[in-house]
Amino acid sequence: MTDTITPPGAPTDFGMNAEAASGPSLSYWQLVRKRFRRNRYGMAGLLMSLFILLTAVFAGFIAPYAVDTKDRAAIYSPPQTIRILTEDGSLTTPFVLGFEEVMDPNTFEITFEASYDKAVPLTFFAQGPEYTFLGMEFTTHLFGGADGEFVHLLGTDGLGRDVFSRMVYGSRITLLMGFLVMGCACIIGTIIGVSSGYFGGRTDTVIQRLIEFVKSFPDLPLYLALVAVLPRNADPITTFIMFAMIIVLLQWANLARELRGKVIAIRSVEFVRAAVAVGASDKRIILRHIIPNMSSHIIVWATYVLPEVILLESFLSFLGVGIQQPLVSWGVMLNAVRDFQSLAAAPWLLAPVGMIILSVLAFNALGDGMRDAMDPYAND
Repeated sequence: MTDTITPPGAPTDFGMNAEAASGPSLSYWQLVRKRFRRNRYGMAGLLMSLFILLTAVFAGFIAPYAVDTKDRAAIYSPPQTIRILTEDGSLTTPFVLGFEEVMDPNTFEITFEASYDKAVPLTFFAQGPEYTFLGMEFTTHLFGGADGEFVHLLGTDGLGRDVFSRMVYGSRITLLMGFLVMGCACIIGTIIGVSSGYFGGRTDTVIQRLIEFVKSFPDLPLYLALVAVLPRNADPITTFIMFAMIIVLLQWANLARELRGKVIAIRSVEFVRAAVAVGASDKRIILRHIIPNMSSHIIVWATYVLPEVILLESFLSFLGVGIQQPLVSWGVMLNAVRDFQSLAAAPWLLAPVGMIILSVLAFNALGDGMRDAMDPYAND
């Protein structure tokens, strides 16, 4: 009879071994994948997360126009609905209706009325503005209006820019901010947390006082204070990087404190003590035994901090203290509807809120599914 052997550095799978008892031996990560595939909520989060990521990667192809393309004839134009039925009810190829401006003679308010006389047929794989992908230039877009006519599925803003295109391009900046902050916070938190828990003594004391100092500040006022000192004459890329570093400054501390407690428990386990007894170096023990046993916790923590960063970036950019023009993010787009007059005139400018909610739900669902799959004590 062949015993199931746990790979070095993999967490003990306890209840997971029961699943493999009746079949071939499976590694810890094979069992995790098996459990995750059975989690419908987690799989739904994974599919939605992939959809959002692919939207950001192929933004140039999906968006029919560039972020600065203006339709001077459509200022605050409402969204256009895709239709497949003509005015007499017959089936036809997809099209959208154009709008006619109508002014109320009493209030002088301008409204838009859809007109079949201004119908615009939709064409797929249409030619449009140039965009760059992997260093190559393309002009083919997923869809567009026939004969170069404008199509605004989510309407336009006060400058006639297509809201749908800007929202798709904005996903790049928002997600890039989220992944940049998440990655930097994971690296810094892991290094500091593992060092604190493994070496102990004076190193642990100094690091814990540093973490307590960082966590003693209220988050939002400190963010606003730090962002306020950013140079306003700096270029947008520099502002973006500095803004990301400010968020990282307060995100790493939570992970470092969590990992410290786990390292203190792991360093007294038999396989770590055996490695010390045979003369293994601290570097080898940390990289081959300590960190692999905490990989599941780090992965789950990353999936939870990502939606938090997306919300924080959107909120600060909405207030006008985050990402600056000409960069476009979901928060920057929402900054245009801070006053009630703009919101009442064009409520469709709140479309990025839907993407923010979808992203937060998707990444949280993915995190919940991964947490359940990696928990050896979880019941199916």
